Amino acid sequence: MKKYALEYSGYKFDYFSNLGDEIQTLAAVRLLNGVDGYIGREALNAWNGLGLVSLNGFFMGSGNWPPSPGLAPVFFSFHINKAYESVICSPAGLDYLRRHEPIGCRDRGTLSILEKHGIKAFYSRCVTLTLPPREPSPEAREVFIVGVDKELEQVIPRALRKEAVKINQSSVRLPLLSCELKREMAQQLLDGYARRAKLVITSKIHCAMPCIAMGIPVVFLYPKEKLNDYRVHLVGDILPINYVPRSSLIRRLGLQKLLTKKIDWSPQAVNIEAIKEEVARGYAEAVARALQAAGHSTVSSQ
Repeated sequence: MKKYALEYSGYKFDYFSNLGDEIQTLAAVRLLNGVDGYIGREALNAWNGLGLVSLNGFFMGSGNWPPSPGLAPVFFSFHINKAYESVICSPAGLDYLRRHEPIGCRDRGTLSILEKHGIKAFYSRCVTLTLPPREPSPEAREVFIVGVDKELEQVIPRALRKEAVKINQSSVRLPLLSCELKREMAQQLLDGYARRAKLVITSKIHCAMPCIAMGIPVVFLYPKEKLNDYRVHLVGDILPINYVPRSSLIRRLGLQKLLTKKIDWSPQAVNIEAIKEEVARGYAEAVARALQAAGHSTVSSQ
């Protein structure tokens, strides 16, 4: 059986790219030991053919659900966008999910949604945690600030801000990039973090997760008013989430320095090799279940 991973094309993706999506696809491709091709997330329902597809990531941005019956889904690191719960968990959607239980959930918020609807599910974590550790690099001397908005950035020590490289990987606005080029950009970005970063300060899940996996020290900042945002809680299972209030009073009184002092700006890299093995093993088991349900025992070799 042929293997497929997700790509992000059509819809809004002709004019907007989130390299975090592409990083998740790269991680899935690695776990599958390569793929035969890619299927657009927003076109899963229109696929004409047979194959195994990795359904990891954010679902979704349209009403094109459930996927084609010819696809054997690998439900692992699956995330439901609360705004599309009514689509994913429609009567047809729930019937589809039941046929492919258990569903591996990227976060406990998604797990809670599925269990509320009577779907068997488990917390799988994110496939990006399986990326390999980086090799030691003499170039690893730079601080990267990735996807941190201007208000949150004010708590970062000035010395770090002055020397930092700033990146917005979740909002690349270059029109009509090919999906292949977007994956290449995501890989180049990961390679750059691995080779050059001594510290990554970010508010983006799919900057934090792969950097943690590669053995890069990470500081995670997030707005305090989003304390209940279940998307990011998986980060807190591994390292502290530094919730920062975005208050005009704090700015007027100059209290940012007090917040700054509460955060460790020289963290050590976190060793997650045991978690990495657990996630990789869980993914392999999900692939085996998908193949068994489809009446196949193997997938194509690359």
